Amino acid sequence: MLERIAPDKDVDGFHPYNVGRLCQRAPRLRPCTPRGIVTLLERYNIDTYGLNAVVIGASNIVGRPMSMELLLAGCTTTVTHRFTKDLRHHVEHADLLIVAVGKPGFIPGEWIKEGAIVIDVGINRLENGKVVGDVVFDEAAARASYITPVPGGVGPMTVATLIENTLQACIEYHDPQGK
Repeated sequence: MLERIAPDKDVDGFHPYNVGRLCQRAPRLRPCTPRGIVTLLERYNIDTYGLNAVVIGASNIVGRPMSMELLLAGCTTTVTHRFTKDLRHHVEHADLLIVAVGKPGFIPGEWIKEGAIVIDVGINRLENGKVVGDVVFDEAAARASYITPVPGGVGPMTVATLIENTLQACIEYHDPQGK
């Protein structure tokens, strides 16, 4: 289905052409959540060069494109997934941790490296109606130098990037020479 969308109109940034451009270090319309996370890091003046970044979750929507964005940002990047052995070890050594698995409280705060940057992409609604992330927030916040809240952290950055991509696609559509 994604391939039926014209790459220059793919404001979500999921078309194989757009993902391929990201992998080739020549991105145009970038996947919104990963790009929003990088923008957030930039806005807080976080120097990502040389950071040990760990992405938990290898989805096509967040995990895989996030790994490409982190490589472009100068991070040494590890992507973990459901078959990863000793996940705790990877988390404990992460300077920058990005969690996107969709499981409430999947990462306990005690695993977080002191001073790490924690980006929680997960949005999970508990039976009592409370919305929580994939990281145990209070425990992790006690150890992290920065941590995104859920809700209200990554979501608004995703929306902002979607708007940015829409504007970029519109400008390029009306000025094909500017591509």
